[in-house]
Amino acid sequence: TDEEIAADVRATLAWDERIDDTDLVVEVRDGVVILSGSVPTYGAKTAAAEDAWRIKGVRQVINNLEVKQAAPRSDQDIAADVLNALRNDPRVDEKRVIIHVAGGVVTLTGTVGSLVEKHAASEDAWTVPGVVDVVNQLEVIPGLQRPAAEILADVRDALTRDVRISDPTRISVIVEEGGHVILRGKVSSPAEREAAGDDAWFTAGVTRVTNELVVEGWLRSGK
Repeated sequence: TDEEIAADVRATLAWDERIDDTDLVVEVRDGVVILSGSVPTYGAKTAAAEDAWRIKGVRQVINNLEVKQAAPRSDQDIAADVLNALRNDPRVDEKRVIIHVAGGVVTLTGTVGSLVEKHAASEDAWTVPGVVDVVNQLEVIPGLQRPAAEILADVRDALTRDVRISDPTRISVIVEEGGHVILRGKVSSPAEREAAGDDAWFTAGVTRVTNELVVEGWLRSGK
């Protein structure tokens, strides 16, 4: 029911340490989650929508959250907090990342070892209060390449372990040389499609993911 979905969304938002849900309002109408109110960072706004999509029964998420930052912050303070966020993220080697902040816009340059690390750096920057935009110019220089067969086995294992994937046998995984993963087949929801993409991205040796999964029923309904 809508009430059960709303309760699950609220519980997930309260659990997620990325989000201050004090001024966040959740409504559900016929499986459509409407998020309103305010959060202190753009990262929290994005995270709230991600959390809502993970709940079973959600058909759509409308994110009307407003970002209300407590007070203007200096670029120097923002840069220091971005650096701390990168240092605290085990996915990122902050020593290879150069941070520049101008008017609240964070620009990341330097090198990383994978696209996962590049995306993680952006996520970390967005969590910092005062950030209004993130320009990610990090260059990906992969380390030792893994054989396609090993990557294929690991992606399939990840899909099988992931409780968000209702039927991993419906997902076809293709791995091309160089770590390019292609996902094809059908899934039951946009959240499941996103979860499959995440599983591929977080597999060692993956440098690119093409997610061609089709959400069953959405094309017929026009969504």
